[in-house]
Amino acid sequence: MGDHEWTGSLSYAGDILASRSYNDVRSGRAPMSAAALSARTLPNFDLGNLGQASSDKGSQQGGSPQRTPSERTAYNGANTGAISTEKPGMHETIEDVEITGTRKLWTFITWLLTWWIPSPFLNWCGRMKRPDVRMAWREKVAICIIILFIWCVLLFVIIGLGLILCPKEYVWTMEDIAGHNSPDDAYVALRGRVYDISEYVNQKHGTSSYQASKDLMMMYAGQDVNVSFPISVRVACPSLVSPKADPKYSMYLTVADINAMQTFPFTHKVGTLSSSKELSDQSFYARYVLPTMNLFKKGDVVWDYDWVKSMHKDQGKYWRVINQEVFNMEDYFATIDSPINTDDKWRFLNNHIENIFDDKGAGSTDITDEWERIPWGPRERQANYNCMKNLFYVGKVDDRQSVRCLFTNYMLLAFACVLMAIVLVKFLTALQFGNKRRPVPPSKFVVCQVPCYTEDEASLVKTIESLAGLDYNDKKKLIFMICDGNIVGSGNDRSTPRIVLDILGVDPEYDPPGRDYLAIAEGSRRHNIGKVYSGLYEFEGHVVPFMVVVKVGTPDEANRSGNRGKRDSQILLMSFFNK
Repeated sequence: MGDHEWTGSLSYAGDILASRSYNDVRSGRAPMSAAALSARTLPNFDLGNLGQASSDKGSQQGGSPQRTPSERTAYNGANTGAISTEKPGMHETIEDVEITGTRKLWTFITWLLTWWIPSPFLNWCGRMKRPDVRMAWREKVAICIIILFIWCVLLFVIIGLGLILCPKEYVWTMEDIAGHNSPDDAYVALRGRVYDISEYVNQKHGTSSYQASKDLMMMYAGQDVNVSFPISVRVACPSLVSPKADPKYSMYLTVADINAMQTFPFTHKVGTLSSSKELSDQSFYARYVLPTMNLFKKGDVVWDYDWVKSMHKDQGKYWRVINQEVFNMEDYFATIDSPINTDDKWRFLNNHIENIFDDKGAGSTDITDEWERIPWGPRERQANYNCMKNLFYVGKVDDRQSVRCLFTNYMLLAFACVLMAIVLVKFLTALQFGNKRRPVPPSKFVVCQVPCYTEDEASLVKTIESLAGLDYNDKKKLIFMICDGNIVGSGNDRSTPRIVLDILGVDPEYDPPGRDYLAIAEGSRRHNIGKVYSGLYEFEGHVVPFMVVVKVGTPDEANRSGNRGKRDSQILLMSFFNK
């Protein structure tokens, strides 16, 4: 029989074994032994590209002539791991494959991401002599860069985007400030600012005749202390109140909240303490209070817009919002409505401002648009704004619960809901209701690959029996075992190939010829020799064809003969399919 008659014999070995065995069973004949069946089906199987009969039969029947070892081990160039019987360089063809647009785009992206890595460096340092190897390396680096970029985008969305849309603010509500009322944690609010006076209360205050003890200072903790630091109208609004109207800086607004007046033990009003040099200065607040308190500043006071709106609409208070700043004009309207306002000198603000605030609840709480439409010049506008900021400013609108600040939270919540929905859908689709239906038996051929190295007999028996007992058509499955070397495992009394063959019932006297093939290794270890056994394995009524490939190695190997690794075993199986 010639070489060409055995080409592709391995590809159809499973079908041949299955068909012969089952034909014997149906015809009433006893199944052949593993050795006999191996001899009849694959008497001289070659792991190379072209299977051949034994050299003796080939010579007698006019088959292929005897070849030298170098001719038998020449690589066929098809990247299948097989061996060609032709000499190197014979019958080689080069196929021109058109480069697709997708490949061109990926190549462009790869170079765009890895241009900074010079090819001479890869050639010299990485020992990548071939251009295709360097390109493959660049593609891997490009993929890593893309993955890193995606990670950065996700981190930006989770962390950075929220800080951009809603920068971190150091703000407190009055409820927050009220909780800081202990000697070690004392906060106060003064004209829209928050100050930590925990250390300030321990210092000496007042004059020799009027000492302010720590206990008296702690009465301010957790409070809004605006009432305790009144400012003269002429000092706060120098452009709106002339010296003629208030020559002695004696114009102070009437406090609308009487209870607030009784909260604090002392009012820091200019002129109330003659023994104090500071309280004799008309610029007491700007020159002494603010510079000292700014040393302990923590942030701003914030108010919930709905609360401000409730003060305006439900309680008729003069609380309004201008450009996200909150103003409380209660003292102003309490003053102009009091008996002391005999000549309207207390109406120092623009009359349009009074009309906007005194809207009887009909207008909007946020009067920014109305403020912008007031017909006045820049100087007058700035003068009125500065006056209001010095006397009536109480803080800013709390926007920490706005859509802008909660956007990233909503987005992450949406992502979580999508993931949970996917998990739920998968869970529901995995549920089976009613009677369980037996699946339709599949009709495809399957190969169960089992790589072996140093396993013991018990684990091998368990593996082989589990594969043989699979609920699958025995005619369409093949147990393909590869013994990676003629090695005796620890605790075994026989080599792994011998254990496998004994389990499968192969005749110990049967010794098929070794066949050369090209392994995945370096140097002389690329040349390897394998032996092929085949037959049928019976287990609990199953009769399953099997095939065993034993890597025995070359005669020159003394240590781990035939062992080339599992990747080489995988390539062997792929070569089996490429026949």
